[in-house]
Amino acid sequence: MANPIAAPLAELPAGVCAFWSAVVFVFGAVVGSFLNVCIHRLPREQSIIRPASHCPHCGQKLRWYQNIPLLSWLALRARCAFCGKPISARYFIVELLNATLWALLWLKFGWSVEFFVYAVLVSLFLIGMFVDFEHYILPDEVTLGGAVLGLVLSGVWPQLQNTASWTEGLWRSLVGLTIGGGLLFFVRWFGGLLFGRKVQKFEKDVTLTLDKGRIRLDDGESPEEENVSDVLVSRRDRLEFQATGGAVGDQKLEGLTVRITSRELSVGGKTWAINEAPRLEATARAIEMPREAMGMGDVKLMMAIGAFCGWLAVLFSLVVSSVLGALVGILLIVVRLRQWGGHIPYGPYIIVGAFLWIFFGPDIVRWYFDRLF
Repeated sequence: MANPIAAPLAELPAGVCAFWSAVVFVFGAVVGSFLNVCIHRLPREQSIIRPASHCPHCGQKLRWYQNIPLLSWLALRARCAFCGKPISARYFIVELLNATLWALLWLKFGWSVEFFVYAVLVSLFLIGMFVDFEHYILPDEVTLGGAVLGLVLSGVWPQLQNTASWTEGLWRSLVGLTIGGGLLFFVRWFGGLLFGRKVQKFEKDVTLTLDKGRIRLDDGESPEEENVSDVLVSRRDRLEFQATGGAVGDQKLEGLTVRITSRELSVGGKTWAINEAPRLEATARAIEMPREAMGMGDVKLMMAIGAFCGWLAVLFSLVVSSVLGALVGILLIVVRLRQWGGHIPYGPYIIVGAFLWIFFGPDIVRWYFDRLF
């Protein structure tokens, strides 16, 4: 995409350029502080507005000078001023990443619509990246919200899709969304056929809850909750286990086999439609489940990339994320931080691919096709 700001920006005096880069960096760090709130609260289904910033360990409200982006974390030496518990390095990393990416966006696009659009996208995706790292989920607020926002912005500002017509901008965004979601959904579906099912064993009882079409699995450390339709996509997918305790409605479950599909819940010979089933809360030591190539959150994330950046960005992000994910996965296995078959979040690698597209993607694609033809 042609950038009319690039030439004037290059001609700015070094001092002026450094000043505005610093201003953008500071604002990026401030927004990064809010991103940390979202990363902590969204997976826990808490309000991102209230209560005010507080220590997650002791609940004490932070004073203003204890909440200065980057500086407070360093000054407090990564510990709460009230209870002394450690403050995760993630708070500093997110603030630094958002500030740096905003500054780089400004240096690339200057004060343009592109800068503001991509600044929003980068911050949104940083939330998804770190939530996926910590909880192995991608919030719908990031993925589906990003897809809707991409469609709207492509209609309002069609230059985002390299066109001057709002109808063409909206159409190209919709095509990118469809290709992004469809391509990743096919990969997920084919991976399910290829890898089949696995039996996940746990060191202690885990709690599985089914209520109103949502499944929650709680191992006592990092609970995960998703729609049944996101976990069990095809008719052949199922969750099956022998319950060690719990109940469905008034019926005790100890010793009974529980089977959950996308359509039905079966317990000890009784069957209910999934949306009409009574609340189930069961404990188990081992669960047979689909072996997924990726989650539905990754599919929705690629929809957002397609809506913002178009179908070519989808292919670029898929290639980059596949290569990067494979390299990192092998490295983690070599240094014994992961085992073969262990779960590795894929969303962060897709997001890195999207970031590379924003900064370098069109130039890389143009260079490639120039060499090819």
